[in-house]
Amino acid sequence: MKTTSSFNKCRKSFLAPLLIALVPYSVECQGTVLDKKEGKTSHEFTILAYNVQNLFDLDGISQYNDFKPEHYGTSQLKRKLKSITDTLSKIGDGTGPEIVLLQEIELDRSPKEHLSATELLKKALGEKGLGPYNLAKGRIESISLNQSPAIVCVTLSKFPIKETRNHWTERARPILETHLDIEGQRLVVFNNHWKSGASSADTEPIRIQNASVLRKRIDELLKANPATDIVVGGDLNSHYNQKQVFKGIMPKTAVNDVLQSQGNEPLLQSPTQKLYNLWHELPPADRGSEVWKGEWGTLMHLVLSHGLYDDHGIQYRTDSFRVAILDDFNVLTGSEIPNRWYNDFGGIGISDHLPVLATFATASKGKRVEVGANHPESPAVLPKVDYTKAIDQAKSFDANASVSKNFRKIYSFEGQVVLNKPLTLKTKGTQIRLWSFDPKAQAILFAAQPGDSLNGYGYLSRYKGEWQLVVEKRVWLGNR
Repeated sequence: MKTTSSFNKCRKSFLAPLLIALVPYSVECQGTVLDKKEGKTSHEFTILAYNVQNLFDLDGISQYNDFKPEHYGTSQLKRKLKSITDTLSKIGDGTGPEIVLLQEIELDRSPKEHLSATELLKKALGEKGLGPYNLAKGRIESISLNQSPAIVCVTLSKFPIKETRNHWTERARPILETHLDIEGQRLVVFNNHWKSGASSADTEPIRIQNASVLRKRIDELLKANPATDIVVGGDLNSHYNQKQVFKGIMPKTAVNDVLQSQGNEPLLQSPTQKLYNLWHELPPADRGSEVWKGEWGTLMHLVLSHGLYDDHGIQYRTDSFRVAILDDFNVLTGSEIPNRWYNDFGGIGISDHLPVLATFATASKGKRVEVGANHPESPAVLPKVDYTKAIDQAKSFDANASVSKNFRKIYSFEGQVVLNKPLTLKTKGTQIRLWSFDPKAQAILFAAQPGDSLNGYGYLSRYKGEWQLVVEKRVWLGNR
């Protein structure tokens, strides 16, 4: 699906061109664009949406077992903060994107006794030389801690924050609305983290409620001013093509039917209630920010209103949307899937989501945003992960492989079953458990009896402290 290379300010993701396309008659110069026709400058900035995969503090009060003291301590916190600040420092000029929409930051449950995850993050950002950032938190103060979610959204901005609102959602995190002053121009940013379970028809009605709250507020803003500059970002726990992928089980979807996210970019050049989802800047095969069961998902979003295409306020920079793929850092070599975080070994990995980002600028008067490489198609399938390169590079599993640096690497295996509960293989003088989440692969693996031979490929993982090779799909098994 993807090609990968080191990321920099002018880099687009996947198979896209190397340089961000700018509007006609302009040249880029150190963060500003000089309009040759008008002789004016417009200042560029980046908005990034990033689910960090759970940043928790050390107060020991956690609604998630993985972040209780027996699993999460000083080492994990230190490394987790480093993973976030390193990610942000690799994007832009070294001081981080101008606007950052973060998800999965723990809600502080001991405000007087310990530093919160948000406070720890702000301190780490400063020490890294990022920002300086103003900060808005997704906490509804009138709701008790017991009734509040475990995690919230946090918005970072190098620009002044003029107004903040939080909107309650059913069984999800509050939607964080932030009004930013960008050189005298107002930008409204919505930071979201909707109910999880993108493939579940049972949870889609909850996401519909989440989307309804957001849509109602957007409609209020557009009624007051149809040209309001609005960016919707974050983890919507929905694919950009949710309606097409789950047509048979979801007659109504949150992201497409309620929010009115769609792929017709030219529609945004005139006043409209509909929103443009920036995933449509990329060809369908190149869309993906996380992986589930061997398929690329698009849960991370940046979605725009009409106002970002007119000639005043803030404008979208055509074709600037990309996914931050950082070589040998936030993706695994060979497959380029996210290098997800694990608490094991004192904390390893980065996040199970890749950040998405886009470039914006203060408007050039008299120049509306032109449509770029718009790909309006919304296929009814999700792209498959291409493991070809990783499998071609796979080494044979042996007794020396089970170490932290090899976590999630793909290995070949060949040997005899010595135990079927749990399924355990003897190969090259050592034993390793085998597992699969794929029903077809499971049928073969779990039918194996002691003495049977098995061979194939698996990625190295752990379950309850035990090493295992996980067979991704049926074709990874060789001889049965």
